[in-house]
Amino acid sequence: MSFHLNNTQQMAIHDSLLSLTEREMKHLKGSWAETFSKKIFPFIEEDRFSVLYSDNPASRPNNLVN
Repeated sequence: MSFHLNNTQQMAIHDSLLSLTEREMKHLKGSWAETFSKKIFPFIEEDRFSVLYSDNPASRPNNLVN
């Protein structure tokens, strides 16, 4: 896998979050996941993880952390 920095915070159109029911969304908002996504994810420095990936640009890109 080659490393590619994530420069976007936009959700994908097929994101599973968009298909949650109102009840599921309420539970999600009240869980640790809401806090984690707002207070931890934005501050993850993905470039620190680049050493874990191949320098070969022909290899598959990494999955985004945030």
